[in-house]
Amino acid sequence: MSLYARARLRRGVARTAALAAGGSRGGTLRILTYHRVNADHPHDRLSVHPDVFAEELEEVARSGRRVVPLEEGLAGLEAGRPAPVDESVALTFDDGYEDNVSVALPILERFGFRATFFLATVLIGTGKVIDRYRGCCAEDTMMDWGQARDLRARGHTIGAHGRRHLELDTLAPSDLRDEVEGSARDVEREVGARPGLFCYPRGSVNARVRRAVAESGFEGACTVRPGANEPGRDPLVLRRTEISAGDRADDVRLKLSGGFDAWHHLVQLRWRPW
Repeated sequence: MSLYARARLRRGVARTAALAAGGSRGGTLRILTYHRVNADHPHDRLSVHPDVFAEELEEVARSGRRVVPLEEGLAGLEAGRPAPVDESVALTFDDGYEDNVSVALPILERFGFRATFFLATVLIGTGKVIDRYRGCCAEDTMMDWGQARDLRARGHTIGAHGRRHLELDTLAPSDLRDEVEGSARDVEREVGARPGLFCYPRGSVNARVRRAVAESGFEGACTVRPGANEPGRDPLVLRRTEISAGDRADDVRLKLSGGFDAWHHLVQLRWRPW
């Protein structure tokens, strides 16, 4: 089956699922996940073109949903607190690419949206890149700590994403502590505030990893498991909805309504049977 045919198939399934779901559920938090925003990698699944990114944020704005910082969205999910009437949306960026600052940030601020940036801390400001882009392009470098501090000064949130972007559920206990607690210390040292939010690199989480994140004092942690988050959900196993290069504004509208949740679950279950 061609890529075009697969795209039509998944969109058809998503539309059907969205209609069956009857729209968004009140009182939930949907976390949209981005990685990169640039025009340099038209065939990279993690790279969204800047023009498309702006169209997607326009779709989010038109949806009428509240776009909130992730920590504010978490507060609304705490058990025993009144849930918001409408579904809230939080925006996150994984890894810490420089184009998050030079390209995505001005577009975010055009809409008045604040986001959370999860940093793989050992790579920040070193000129090194994530393995995915090793040996490719000068545009693939990570942001530096000065840019991270500027993001925080502008009202965005800096979270931890491990130190070396390793799959945490495969690590020995000492290495796991270094990745989790070490990344928290790196952010605190460089940005001036202890991070309250964590993101599991490549979605690698099990009970042992979750416990390590809890012991390091994180209040919320993001997985790659698809779907919205209901009040009372475990804040250290948050669900998210990935936005990738092949998406259009129409796809974002469907994803906000949960149309892609079942599809994403099937795809990710094949990749990582939780």
